[in-house]
Amino acid sequence: KAMDKFAQLTGRQYQLYEYLGAPDAERVVVIMGSGCEAVHETVDYLMAKGEKVGVLKVRLFRPFDSARLVAALPATTKAIAVLDRTKEPGGAGEPLYLDVVQALYESATTNGKKFAQMPRVVGGRYGLSSKEFTPEMVKGVLDNLAQANPKNHFTIGITDDVLGLSLPF
Repeated sequence: KAMDKFAQLTGRQYQLYEYLGAPDAERVVVIMGSGCEAVHETVDYLMAKGEKVGVLKVRLFRPFDSARLVAALPATTKAIAVLDRTKEPGGAGEPLYLDVVQALYESATTNGKKFAQMPRVVGGRYGLSSKEFTPEMVKGVLDNLAQANPKNHFTIGITDDVLGLSLPF
């Protein structure tokens, strides 16, 4: 309701979860915050070249609506990269990543099958140390998703010389 009221005042409509990209996307990046636009522009560029990619922009993190998030993803989704702009040392993953994994699990076990096969989900971190997030980095994330065994819990944009989890871009 608040987003609808905002749209009336400004003319800009936002949804809790906004999917943009190929309607038959196989690789999707889930992200929130300032990195959304870099992903969106890269997805548009790659779609124009025939790639089946998309971005799901999370506009409201809490309260998290698992059903709406899953509903916003194309049924053709095979691989998802969830990008967080934080590092949770000692955690099983970053906050958005954990919520997306849980949403997909709950959907598959309680609401029936949306996907022919459960999408592979990997998590990654971007923008650490205030690094700029560029289209080249987004392409590196999408290239990782295209691999048979994509790297999980990766970092993009900085050299992780401790754990070796950086993606090339």
